[in-house]
Amino acid sequence: MSCSRILTSKALFMKNINSIAVSLCLAIATLALTAQMTLAAPITVPTGLNPGDQYRLVFVTSATRTATSSDINSYNDFVDAIGDTVVASDWKAMASTAGVDARDNTSTNPGIDPTGVPIYLLNDTRMANGYSDLWDGVVLNAPNISETGDILNGSVWTGSLTHGVGSNTLGEAIATAGFSSVAAIGWMTNNELGSGSSFSLYAMSDLLTVPPVPEPGSLLLLGVGLAGLGYMRRRKAV
Repeated sequence: MSCSRILTSKALFMKNINSIAVSLCLAIATLALTAQMTLAAPITVPTGLNPGDQYRLVFVTSATRTATSSDINSYNDFVDAIGDTVVASDWKAMASTAGVDARDNTSTNPGIDPTGVPIYLLNDTRMANGYSDLWDGVVLNAPNISETGDILNGSVWTGSLTHGVGSNTLGEAIATAGFSSVAAIGWMTNNELGSGSSFSLYAMSDLLTVPPVPEPGSLLLLGVGLAGLGYMRRRKAV
């Protein structure tokens, strides 16, 4: 092999090594940026679950509204529009009207399904282990995380007793409100207030499933392998 061809092969080798190094640096920087964004944003996939596991999410709306309507769909539409900015789902209000109880509106009635699925807040903490646990009067963590992932303490329209059955329901002149900073009975039933006042609502997602996620290390190895294969092909062509 001539000196010129040797020098050319060496130059190509160094060029590909540099290209691989740049690619790895970019990949690592991207992963670091993604991690920072994840910490700052609402967490919609709980870390304690495995791919294929089902769960539900709950948040308290940062936007407020009155409780004068007796139509549960007006409250469902309100929370669904906010919830879909977080993750696409059929979000329902954790609230009761004269026509439906909160536990039936959210499909979490423990009389129908006592086990259900775990329920999480948007800061990766568990609110309840299942449907019976959700409506037994006490939750694991106060439901005071908004759709932005921020803490929001205040009154929340529920129209419900602590076990998810209507009492002073939304649409009545005086309606039941909970308080979002409370993990005991008061989270759902804290006060009875004039329905013309504007307060938040609790929103619950439909069933969600943990997706399969490829490991970052596997992606990096794949990238290195492809870069090496490309180099070998170019080397043979020289």
